[in-house]
Amino acid sequence: MELKEFIKTALSDITNAVSELQAELQNGAIVSPSVPNPIANVTVIDPQDDKINRPISKIDFDVAITVGSTDNIEAGGKVGIQIFSAKLGGNNEKHTENVSRITFSVPVVLPNTHVKNRAEWNEEFKPKRPDYPENQNTNDQ
Repeated sequence: MELKEFIKTALSDITNAVSELQAELQNGAIVSPSVPNPIANVTVIDPQDDKINRPISKIDFDVAITVGSTDNIEAGGKVGIQIFSAKLGGNNEKHTENVSRITFSVPVVLPNTHVKNRAEWNEEFKPKRPDYPENQNTNDQ
C-alpha cells in the first residue's frame, strides 16, 4: 500500500468510527464534543454555526516505509587464466530493502456531537401546563 493510500484510509476510518460511535453511545459518553468557548489553537469555528467551536484533534502517525526491489540477475563471471577460460552461470535473486521511518501529525476536526447547554436543557425539560395557549392542541377545538 502506498503511503498516500494509507493516510487517506486511516483518516477516513477514524472519522467514520467517530461518527458511528456517536450514534451508538447511549450511556452518556460524548465523543468529540463541541465546546462553548473558543480555545486558541485548539478549536475552530464551525462553518455552519459560528456559535459552535469544534476541537482540533491531532492524529499522530509513526510509519515505517519499506522500499524493496528484487532483481533477477544472471550470475555470470568469467574466470580466465591465460589459456584457460570458464563461464560460471546460474540465476540468483538479489533483494534490496531500504526502511525509513517517518513521524508526522495531521490536524483533523472530527465529526462532533452537540452538547446542550443549561438553557437548552431547561427548555427541553420545562414543565408544560395544558392551560398555556402555546401548549394547547388546536385540533381539540
